[in-house]
Amino acid sequence: MTAVPQPSLDSAAAALARAAQAWQAGAWGEVVAVLTPWADAHQPLPDALLLAAMAHLRQGQTEQALARQRQLVQLQPASAAAWINLASTQAAIGLTEEALASLDQALTLDPMQPAAHFNRGNVLMQRGDAAAACDSYRRAAELAPDRADPRCNLAMALNALGRHDDALAIMRDVVERHPGLAVGWNMLGMTWHRLQADREALEAYQQAVRIDPTLVDAWSNGAQVLARLERRDEALTWARHGVQLNAEHAAALRTLGVVLAGGKTPQLEARQWLDNALGHDPRDAIALSNLVNLDTIYCDWTALDAHLAQLRTLWTEGEIEGLELWRLLSLPIPGDELRAVTEATCARRFGRAASRSVALPNRHRGQPRPARLRIGYFSSDFRQHATSVLMAGMFECHDRARFETVAYCLAQNPPDQSDAMRRRLLAAFDRLQAVGHLPEADLVRLAREQDLHIAVDLNGHTAGGRMGIFVSRVAPIQVHYLAYAGTLGMPGSIDYLVADPVVAPPDARSHFSEKLIQLPDSYQVNDRLRLVDPRVPSRAELGLPADAFVFCCFNNNYKIRRDVFAIWMSVLSERPGSVLWLLADHDETVRRLRLAASGHGIDPNRLVFAERTALPQHLARHAQADLFIDTWPYNAHTTASDALWTGLPVVTCAGQTYASRVGASLLRACGLPQLITHDPRAYRHKLLELSAAPQSLQAIRRQLLDTRLTVPLFDTERFTRHLERAYDMAWERHTQGLPPDHLTVAPLA
Repeated sequence: MTAVPQPSLDSAAAALARAAQAWQAGAWGEVVAVLTPWADAHQPLPDALLLAAMAHLRQGQTEQALARQRQLVQLQPASAAAWINLASTQAAIGLTEEALASLDQALTLDPMQPAAHFNRGNVLMQRGDAAAACDSYRRAAELAPDRADPRCNLAMALNALGRHDDALAIMRDVVERHPGLAVGWNMLGMTWHRLQADREALEAYQQAVRIDPTLVDAWSNGAQVLARLERRDEALTWARHGVQLNAEHAAALRTLGVVLAGGKTPQLEARQWLDNALGHDPRDAIALSNLVNLDTIYCDWTALDAHLAQLRTLWTEGEIEGLELWRLLSLPIPGDELRAVTEATCARRFGRAASRSVALPNRHRGQPRPARLRIGYFSSDFRQHATSVLMAGMFECHDRARFETVAYCLAQNPPDQSDAMRRRLLAAFDRLQAVGHLPEADLVRLAREQDLHIAVDLNGHTAGGRMGIFVSRVAPIQVHYLAYAGTLGMPGSIDYLVADPVVAPPDARSHFSEKLIQLPDSYQVNDRLRLVDPRVPSRAELGLPADAFVFCCFNNNYKIRRDVFAIWMSVLSERPGSVLWLLADHDETVRRLRLAASGHGIDPNRLVFAERTALPQHLARHAQADLFIDTWPYNAHTTASDALWTGLPVVTCAGQTYASRVGASLLRACGLPQLITHDPRAYRHKLLELSAAPQSLQAIRRQLLDTRLTVPLFDTERFTRHLERAYDMAWERHTQGLPPDHLTVAPLA
């Protein structure tokens, strides 16, 4: 074998010059070819090893690059730069522990090397240790005070810890010192974004793209804020522009998918971009979560099973970024797992902030009850929305002599007084304030200045919620009610969850982070002033056969699960003269449900779809149905009480979670426990039994109509007195200096 020649210094210089020319031309393979003899020499040329490693990296050849860099540290073990370069490659292929060891070696050689501290922070962030990363970034910033990147990354790490105010102070200083730094403005926008100061975030992103119109991250981040501001056309423009700039940018692809998937009318195109993002990063929990959302909306059960399995694998490994928690309530996830995932997600979003928040001083200990307890209701839905439809009568029934009620409207674009529900609520509350435009800190400050005694969150983890304000404490007692049918997973922030013994029996307490307020009838309030249009449309007008038995389910389509639908098709098969009447949420969903019916041997025309309409007209058309059939694990909630209010019998199947026991709670509160089943077989049997017994159904319908003003479910004033008792009981514990505990409200005589 011929030994590798040892060329002269002149030829080495010539080789390096040729390699440099090839580098300038982007000819990475030529760089490697020119330098390989010098890298493989008996005494390798250090510059050849360094440049060859860089060329391998440009070609995606990380293993070859790693080998050359290891050669280099063996050749120059006292070179801090060589150890730093080796660490960068190790981190790039996921060898985080080896990368940290290499950086520690570099810092042993040169503890004043800012790049080593900076890269160490990056590796620690990669490992998920943001607290340790902060220390490294701080040291890098101290050693390189004129550089902005250590401070930008420090802000990133602080944001990961929920320390957004600290990150904000740093980034304001960075952009003041470096006003032309686009990435600085982008990081400032991200910090405002975390603080839910959307308008300030958008201004920062706009400044970033003015400085650098090619900064994809800023376009993508700006799209997210515009979507949250409900400026969806602009959001889509920004998101598409980000993808046009770089069609391989995984976060930009995902953002475009998320924007398209959001809003009231998700677009099918969203799936394409989310799939593309997942192709770039199969562990992208945000993309997966949004795909799960689309799968449920479109009743694409095969895709749902696959995506949910992937997502569950990720969250067992701690990858929980971007979960839309309320979507999980409609999936077959047991209560203990729901609590674990919800708490983990909230700990990531709010946990460090919660540990830093200052508890409100107990100024009321030992003090008598004030003449009027000040109750703050927080919601983005003080308009014609299911929450307000249920609660408007309760707000009107509050005892004004003993309670002062203040509404905090969290909507970004609140309705004006042309909205009839808005006008009704303005009269019901002592004050209704539009605060959706306020940054989180300002909203917390306002609520505290108004000295609330009890804050009641009416959103939970649904669209428009501002859960961060409860982490910061807006009142001594904080309660969640109605909108979110499960634990909010925020121990120390949400003290109480309003429930009843059916939706949250004693043996299910471990499923909840909160203490439970057990109301005596049903947890759900109802407004007995709900109007039903006196004109009942004919079956012909509604597209229903005149003589058919009409099973109906007006739940949102995303609640329909494969196993429930299979039972429905089985029942239709045994009842040839029947149809299934559903809501038409999306054309794609209608198409898929009809296709699924065909798969069960059922004529797809036996599925009749109703368009959405105004509530009085919607309630009126219930008269043309024979039996409302419920879904699980997410039951009918408002839709069930709508049906019962109009006299339409409801059959439910009670499960093991709060959301799956709501139907049972409502039926018990209107005296119809015989319509509650507890397993799929019994549910199917009950549907067949009642569909063959029209006289029994007619008797139940008469019972509902005759008793609806006397049963507890529709007694708004009785419900309000019970909830007021709960407020008094929670307040009494507070004034005694006692922590929150489970409360059971005794029924009125």
